[in-house]
Amino acid sequence: MIKGMILHETDKVVQIITFSSANIKTGDMSQVWILNKDVNPVKALKNGESKEICFTCPHLINKTCYVNTGQAPLAVYKAYKLGKYAPLDLDLLKGFLKWKAVRFGAYGEPVLIPLHLVKFMAENSRGFTGYSHQWKNIKYLEYRPFFMASTDSISETIEANKMGWRSFRVKGKNAPNMENEIDCPNTTTGIQCRDCQLCDGTNKGAKNISIDVHGTIGKINKFNLVNA
Repeated sequence: MIKGMILHETDKVVQIITFSSANIKTGDMSQVWILNKDVNPVKALKNGESKEICFTCPHLINKTCYVNTGQAPLAVYKAYKLGKYAPLDLDLLKGFLKWKAVRFGAYGEPVLIPLHLVKFMAENSRGFTGYSHQWKNIKYLEYRPFFMASTDSISETIEANKMGWRSFRVKGKNAPNMENEIDCPNTTTGIQCRDCQLCDGTNKGAKNISIDVHGTIGKINKFNLVNA
C-alpha cells in the first residue's frame, strides 16, 4: 500500500503528500509537507535553513510556530530519505484523493507547491484547506482560491482582505473577533477540518476565521509579547 507520494522536488525543497493522518484536529486528511530536501527539519530549524521552506514567516522568525519539527515533519523526512514514497503518478494520486480531503501545508509554505498540482488535487479530492504567509507577495495571488492568508493582527487581516484573500488570524487568548470573523469551528463545535473545510481560500465566500494562539506555553507567551 502506497503511504505517500513525492509531488515535486527542486535542488533544495521537496513536497510530499501522505495519504492518511491521525491528527485529532484535522481528522484523516491527506497532508502535504514542504521540507528541506537534504536537511532534516530539526536541524534546518536550528541552522536557519528552514527559511527555504518557510520564507519570512513571522512564526519562524519569532520562534512561535506551533509545529514540533521533531515529530511528524521529521518522520516524513526520514521516510522520504528511506525511499518509502512513490514518485508522482497523477492517475494514482487521483484515485487516492477520491475519498480524501487535502491539507495543503501540514508543514512549510504551500505556495511552493506548483499551482497546477494544487489545482489538480483540489479538483480531484473531496475538499481541501490551506494557509499562506506569502499573501502580501503579488506573485502568489493565483493561490487565493485555495489558501487562506495567515495573519497575526487586525491590520494584516484588513490588508489581506483588501487584496482579495480570506484570512485565518491567530490572536491572543480570548481576544475578540473582528466583525467579519468567526472562531475556528473546531474550537467551538469540535468539527474536524476534513468535515468543515471553511479554510479553502475564497471558494466558499465565507467569513474570515480566527483562532486563539496555541502551542507550548513558551511559544504562546512569546506570541503575546511580540503581538502586544
